[in-house]
Amino acid sequence: MTTPQKAQQTRLANQAEHYNTAQAKAAQQGPLHLVTFWVNVIRKLAKDALENGDPSVAEAFASHCHDFFKRHTP
Repeated sequence: MTTPQKAQQTRLANQAEHYNTAQAKAAQQGPLHLVTFWVNVIRKLAKDALENGDPSVAEAFASHCHDFFKRHTP
């Protein structure tokens, strides 16, 4: 494994640990905090993809939110 690959692997492991800790903390605070956690994580993914010229993540997230809204409203 090259040095850049090791650095990327370390970064991803640190990110996973951070997200796991944040998710557990949000879950302890209640369901709405957990929802907020996931929305923020997905918004960051969408923002990062948009900055890299890929609108597909933002479009998929928006579509999912729209579908979710339609399923859960009278």
